[in-house]
Amino acid sequence: MKGKLIIIDGIDGSGTTTQSELLYNFLRANKIKTFLSKEPSNKEIINLLRKNKDEFIDMLLFLIDRSLHYKILEKYLKDGYTIVIDRSFPSTLAYQYYSTNLKNKIKEELVVFLNHLAMRHIQPDLVIILDVDPSIAIKRLKKKKKKSIIKKFEKLDFLKIVRKGFIYFAKKFKWKIIDSSKTIPEVHNEIIKEVLKIL
Repeated sequence: MKGKLIIIDGIDGSGTTTQSELLYNFLRANKIKTFLSKEPSNKEIINLLRKNKDEFIDMLLFLIDRSLHYKILEKYLKDGYTIVIDRSFPSTLAYQYYSTNLKNKIKEELVVFLNHLAMRHIQPDLVIILDVDPSIAIKRLKKKKKKSIIKKFEKLDFLKIVRKGFIYFAKKFKWKIIDSSKTIPEVHNEIIKEVLKIL
């Protein structure tokens, strides 16, 4: 039995971590074999991303991390697990490609293809993009007690472009967009409705 792959993505401060954890807990409570994961996943690569200032190298590092990550996820899918990932390839398309100079240097089709290679051609069963105004997202980030994994991406002007990137790709690939300016329970309930359609 093949499992299911669910990706929850969006700009920093949109609630991807909170909602991924809530979904994971919901699925487990309903006796569904579930695995919760997150990208970037490799600690060494995360350290390199923190230090690096080159957008092309950033993209390559995320692709390497994704390839290593999906090699692990592949086993869980074969064992029939429902996998919930907090961020994945949509972030690379929106952050490292759409919102940087790479958009003018590399063809979009190539970036999408490289991501599919890194994902070992595994197709997600559901991609949810949490959409929120970047000014709200920044306020949320300032309130957070936990340190961000990679703080360099958390800038208002940059996030405004990233948000456009997420919406562009969501419309292109028919991903589900959910308004995450709503309360946490409201967003969670909307996610559950979408997840139940694929289970």
